[in-house]
Amino acid sequence: MERSIKNLAKDVILGVQTIGLGRQEERKGANELLSKILEKEVKITHDENGKPVIQDYNISISHSKGYLAILLSKALRVGIDIEYWSERIQKIAKRFLHKDENYTTTEDLLITWCAKEAVYKLFSEEHLGYQDMKVDIERQEVTNLKNNISVKINITFHKDYIMVTTWLP
Repeated sequence: MERSIKNLAKDVILGVQTIGLGRQEERKGANELLSKILEKEVKITHDENGKPVIQDYNISISHSKGYLAILLSKALRVGIDIEYWSERIQKIAKRFLHKDENYTTTEDLLITWCAKEAVYKLFSEEHLGYQDMKVDIERQEVTNLKNNISVKINITFHKDYIMVTTWLP
């Protein structure tokens, strides 16, 4: 099992590990990684919108094709998305691109997808749609167009995936 745990910024912890495929493996992997990060058993529950919840931390979880990523903070709201490298993103690009986003490469489309998914989780109570967000890859920023708040994103490139993390007070 490949595992990595990092402190990204003050009060932000990232954990990434390989997992088996399937929902049961995702749940098992999330509990294992979370226990490893926090060095104690933690129960993950979900709120009425399906967002994961744990005691004393803000949490965001993502998984894709055998990888699991967890972002945690006691003080900050967090969002994360991980996506396996795949050309299939080209087929669905029109569904999630804003009219002002002119990205066409697989890499740019994966970044845009992950950025919007991470920001959606960050602003989960607002139920943002893809058209409610605009990604600026060069500036590493996503704007929530509903309330005109821009947030910085952090992009991680791995041989198997792209991952985007973000956080706000």
